[in-house]
Amino acid sequence: MKRLLLSCICLLASGWGMAQTATLTVADVRQSATTRKGTIEEATLSVRTKGLYLEYGLYLTFSARGATFYTNGDSLEVVLNFSLPAEAIVHDSWLWIGEDIVKARMYDRWTATTIYESIVNRRQDPSILVKNSATSYQLRVFPMTLNGTRKVKITWLQPLALYDNRSLADLPFHILKASANAVQDFNLLVWSDDRFQAPVLADQPDLVFEQIDDALAGTFYRTSLTPNWYNEGLQLQFASPLLDGLYVSTLDNGDDKYYQLAVLPAYFLPNPNHRKAAVLLDYEPTANAPTIAKLLVNTKSALLNSLSPTDSFNLFFSNLVIQPYADRWMPAHPDTINLVFANLDNPMAGYSNLQALLVGGIVWTQQNGGGEIVVATNTNDFANLQASNLLLNDLLDLLDESVSIHVVDYNETNSPVINLNNQSYYASGYFLSNLAALSGGAYYKTYNTQLLKTALINCMANLDQTSGLTEIYPQTQGGFCYGRFVVDPKNNLNRPVGQVGKYIGDPPFVVNINGLAGNQPYNIVLATEPDDFVPADTLLEEMWYGKFVQSLEAEPQTNATISNILYQSLTGWVLSRYTALLCLENTSWACDDCEDETQYVSTDDLAAADSLVSAAPNPFTTRCTVTIKSGAGSAEAQPLEIFALDGRLVRRLDPVVQPGSVQYEWDGKDRSGGDLPSGMYLAFWRSDARKGVLKLLKAAP
Repeated sequence: MKRLLLSCICLLASGWGMAQTATLTVADVRQSATTRKGTIEEATLSVRTKGLYLEYGLYLTFSARGATFYTNGDSLEVVLNFSLPAEAIVHDSWLWIGEDIVKARMYDRWTATTIYESIVNRRQDPSILVKNSATSYQLRVFPMTLNGTRKVKITWLQPLALYDNRSLADLPFHILKASANAVQDFNLLVWSDDRFQAPVLADQPDLVFEQIDDALAGTFYRTSLTPNWYNEGLQLQFASPLLDGLYVSTLDNGDDKYYQLAVLPAYFLPNPNHRKAAVLLDYEPTANAPTIAKLLVNTKSALLNSLSPTDSFNLFFSNLVIQPYADRWMPAHPDTINLVFANLDNPMAGYSNLQALLVGGIVWTQQNGGGEIVVATNTNDFANLQASNLLLNDLLDLLDESVSIHVVDYNETNSPVINLNNQSYYASGYFLSNLAALSGGAYYKTYNTQLLKTALINCMANLDQTSGLTEIYPQTQGGFCYGRFVVDPKNNLNRPVGQVGKYIGDPPFVVNINGLAGNQPYNIVLATEPDDFVPADTLLEEMWYGKFVQSLEAEPQTNATISNILYQSLTGWVLSRYTALLCLENTSWACDDCEDETQYVSTDDLAAADSLVSAAPNPFTTRCTVTIKSGAGSAEAQPLEIFALDGRLVRRLDPVVQPGSVQYEWDGKDRSGGDLPSGMYLAFWRSDARKGVLKLLKAAP
């Protein structure tokens, strides 16, 4: 029996989902006190599978649309502050200068900052990307005109969340939401392989990718998201890359040899431990509460992400009468989970009944062989200290050792508040956190319902913690492995454990897997075969250096450690707190082989598909007519804006309304009447219903 000691109550177990944040500002460097929010005009994310990591390439086009300054605004600096997961490895940055792509070079931070600041004073074109902490970064770009744009690319490696049957990755929506004006289209371009298969957006069957087969780009997948999806916590989902419980990839660059390895311990255990989760859902219709439908969707996703087909689950919902969904534990197979949630029909009342829900869940779980309880609630009903203590005593008397309770508290309010022992507990936080702690469970509090799914997944990761403590020790033929770093550490037999390292000798490997299963030690010796190995590209070296630098940054920052971080960061070309990625307006820095993947975003598919928008002649020498037919919704046509490829607005044309269409005449001149050079220009058109981009080619006379 677990007893509550009222004289020494404390918060014993807590977990906090960390929200990713971003801010985007523009300021005139001659009037630094004048700062405005910036706008992201275009955003494209390219994604490439790299084993245990994804490589993200985020293309952003900035503007100062809608901002006002007291000067002519030709000396604006763009500042993007943003966060990435602590495990992310930033390794590249590009800046567009005219039609050229400038690829960043790595410097120590002091040198790079000095160069950037001196160039800002000379009004040339630099950008600088720095890392300020384990999760925070800053990108600065100069100059940008008030009516112009600047385009950049930020590239980083981010670990996949691996499961036995899928792999997941978050998308950087927080950066898009920093824009003063909503990013109307977020383009996703994904390159996958046979192990990962085609991507999908998790739990969103209506959002599909289009498969593209291109002679140069190969096979990739394309989709576009609109602003209504940015707050939904969408995740990229692939198949699990593990084959028969194993993934291993190697790189031999001639000087060093690197590997990445993932093992699913439960696959190799003769009697794997099976988890049982009773999920209790409680709901109170407060002002900031998510909908019941969203709570159900997020719970389904958490079950799919956290449990294995050999695990079991059941569902309980707050209602007048508390009953389990099923009269026995159900297998946590994805097909079963999807079927159960598809058949739910108004399962929850529109009010909280947490006390009865907890009693019903505890009694049923103990009567059915024990297990663990996951309860999600946003109730305010237990903000009273005395009542909470009485209920805690009763519940702990009811509990036996076969049940632990894990809690997700998704109440968004800061009141009522209980202050006790220099600790503030909001809403029902005192009751819920102590219920979790004293029953041996975990407590997760989120003030942001967009993080509800993350909190549920993190909470379920604590199920059966005794089945963990997994260690992996690979060995080579005629050598050994060293410099090992864990990727996305876990404490669960049913989740793959990832590792990157270096090795001497030759594959195949012999892998020793040691750990605990049900508090019993185990040892597995796994002999790999040549067919198990997947070739890796040079980014595997950057993964290793990135993990090495992160481990050094976590140590006390002595002079020796800082010097080592600088050396490893510059050697491995991964960003650290003491280095910076710098782009300069220098022809020798232009990157001729940098592939701008935004070319694979078909911005004029609309015009090509239905011929609603056209330009003739195109190419042209002295005059071009752009026509938008009425089918494009042109009743309230807007001016046509023409941009050079470097982002400068060169002309704005007023519409001429014709029967059934709107037309724009362009003579190939800029706003001051001067002749523009031959080359490609982009015409941004908008109507009351649609918008798009048309490429115009001005030929030499």
